[in-house]
Amino acid sequence: MFELQKIKDLFENLEFEVKIEKFIVQTAESDVTFKVNGDTVFADLRNEVRPNHVPIFLNRKDDPFLVAADYITPKSKETLKSNGVNYIDSYGNAYLNLEHLKIYIEKNNAKPVYNVYSEVFTRAGGQILFQLLRDPELINANQEHLAAISCVSLGSVSKTIKGLQKEGFAVKWNKEKKYQLVKREELLEKWIALVNEKILPTHKIGNFKFSQNQLSNWHKTLLDPRLFWGGEPGASILTKNLNPEKFTIYTDRTKQDIIQQFRLIPDEFGEIIIYNKFWQEKSIFDELSYLENENNAPPLLVYAELIYSGNDRNIETAKIIFDKYVKPNL
Repeated sequence: MFELQKIKDLFENLEFEVKIEKFIVQTAESDVTFKVNGDTVFADLRNEVRPNHVPIFLNRKDDPFLVAADYITPKSKETLKSNGVNYIDSYGNAYLNLEHLKIYIEKNNAKPVYNVYSEVFTRAGGQILFQLLRDPELINANQEHLAAISCVSLGSVSKTIKGLQKEGFAVKWNKEKKYQLVKREELLEKWIALVNEKILPTHKIGNFKFSQNQLSNWHKTLLDPRLFWGGEPGASILTKNLNPEKFTIYTDRTKQDIIQQFRLIPDEFGEIIIYNKFWQEKSIFDELSYLENENNAPPLLVYAELIYSGNDRNIETAKIIFDKYVKPNL
């Protein structure tokens, strides 16, 4: 009953009346089924929908399918609409392509759902989570080591570990007071938004473009032990399944080094985005493994960038990376 009332509340924010009726389909996978102006609709209810959530909705068997949420990011709405997925939010924005109801309203008025303060989902916490999601056993590592490889303070590690316990993402599992990371899929989902919305903007050095003749040979042009490919080029190296159009690089070099040594040209709209590298390798073997793989950033980070992009071809490649590199740690 709550679900149907939520649907009614969302439709009340539209600028004209529609008729909502209860309708039950026993075999439905969705949260709620109902009729709107005579059309049967299968809907999933969410607090927020961000780009990393979109792949969940793209191949739903229930049809017609509706994403109903308090807040849907602009990029998510764009991807849902381009894939023919109906949506509605609490601000009166909607895309509905039903037999008897066709609506497209975009007011550009939505704001993210307010989040209660968390000691985990901060910039520093996100850098620690990056290491824990790559290797969940690190939750029991020496905290000085975890701080060093996460590029954060020792105090941030202590606060994040306590926060993970408090928020139910870490539990004691033996008498030696060792911990286990739990609810990892939920943790990953939250971290994907965190890394794209808080961590990457903080570490951005700038946008650049290739000088002449570099673009066609990008994977050979910028080989250097201190440059790491992320995003689309990282995915291209990992899967051989993507021809990059936008380029992400992580480095500990300065902006001046980048301009002088690699002949990259600063450009506000350039196809290359360069970030400060916000992690250290756990051992010399990790560092060597990246060098052998043409200086790729960790697959988890490549996956997070791609799945958040909202780009169909990126999302398809992200699924390949998820199955091979990310899923085994969940």
